[in-house]
Amino acid sequence: MLKRIFQLLVVLSIVFLVYYLFRFNYLIFEEITFNYFYLSLSVQFLWLGFYLSTFSWYKALQIHDVNIVKKHVIYSHGIAVFAKYIPGKLWVILGRAAYVARLKSNLKITSTISLKEQLIYILLGLLISLVPFLLLDFSIFFKGALIFIILSLIIFLFSAKFHEISIRIINKFITKEINVPVLNIKKSLNLSKYIILYWLVWIIAFYFFCKSINPETQMIDALSFPLSVSFGVLAIIAPGGIGVREGIIATYLISTGWDNELAITTSIISRIWFISGEVFIFGLALFIKNIPRY
Repeated sequence: MLKRIFQLLVVLSIVFLVYYLFRFNYLIFEEITFNYFYLSLSVQFLWLGFYLSTFSWYKALQIHDVNIVKKHVIYSHGIAVFAKYIPGKLWVILGRAAYVARLKSNLKITSTISLKEQLIYILLGLLISLVPFLLLDFSIFFKGALIFIILSLIIFLFSAKFHEISIRIINKFITKEINVPVLNIKKSLNLSKYIILYWLVWIIAFYFFCKSINPETQMIDALSFPLSVSFGVLAIIAPGGIGVREGIIATYLISTGWDNELAITTSIISRIWFISGEVFIFGLALFIKNIPRY
């Protein structure tokens, strides 16, 4: 049963990815001149970041005593990477968890582990972006909103009492009960160093990507990436964060002095750039699956 669910998720995720690419014209953009040296560097760092992201998933499973060989970790992580484009953020959590559950443990345990890793990933992405965001020319309202979201998320995830009260309130307003786990601080810190590593690699990748389009790019520009990705994941109604990520990147770059049109075009092209990394990890998963002793 789990095998069929996993296979269905893979097929649906690819179908929805192709649909959104054409639906929002991501394959059509104004002609732009690239510096191919910086572009190639950006792609290499992007792909490296995707590979490193498998280590945090591997470590998350180990911390919770779910021990499987690295080959299966990479496969479960990579083959389900497009699940984020299926409406409803549930699938990005269940995709890799469903495959691991077939090998060891059960779906409830592996999906909880997957959710925990995603929550830490989002929180760290927001924290990394916090300082540069506060330094930029945004209104006090937006700066205050970001601080409020981060503090609320920290308290919600790590305070058992506040977490329980919040869940009770949320469940009164929705028909289906939600069950978000409380995070253990020690385990979260242990896992965080792996997640921070690939966040940093992705920031470098995005810096080179922006520099391939705009030679005057500064490192502060690249910090729009973790902010946009984190809010893209939090935006439940936007599959794959489509529209949300691009909007945040464009607004952020404009605030650092980019030309409006160039910032918007860069934000749109960044989607195709990032998908190249998803295609890489998807292809790596298929390749590694057929290596007997990896």
